[in-house]
Amino acid sequence: MKRSSLRAFGIACFIIGLLYALSEQWNIPFISQEKNTNSIKYEEQIAQLEQKLIEANKQITQLKEQSTKKENLQTSAPFTEKDHEIEGSTSTKNGVVYGTLYIYSGLKPADVAQKLKDMGIVSNSVQMELFLAQPEYAKTIQKGQFELNSTMTVEEIAKIITGDSNK
Repeated sequence: MKRSSLRAFGIACFIIGLLYALSEQWNIPFISQEKNTNSIKYEEQIAQLEQKLIEANKQITQLKEQSTKKENLQTSAPFTEKDHEIEGSTSTKNGVVYGTLYIYSGLKPADVAQKLKDMGIVSNSVQMELFLAQPEYAKTIQKGQFELNSTMTVEEIAKIITGDSNK
């Protein structure tokens, strides 16, 4: 092979490489149209995903606002039996208040104490709440229907509604 042929082949390779590099840098569709169509498809997919992300973030913000509003309403609303899932009925005989306390799931000791005060069975709901907040009572409040009266002590009431007469 002659030297001039080799030199011409080398220069041709250099020029082809230079053209290829320049076409890549400036996105000149000189080598392959398929590559440009693929990149356009990917860009469209990216734009669609970004739009979905924006919509999802808006939904998250709306849900957070709704839950905040709901929490504010719950904390500012007055006590109702349905909100705290307890009911009760009372009757009075010889100055003693007799009542039936209905306890459903999800009650807090404060709810039970407030209902007992509303029924007239206990005179101090704070004392009852503090007593029921003790670990041995707070975690064992039973669901059900309980017959109570105003002559019972706080401890007796707590034993009845926790279902454990051995405490």
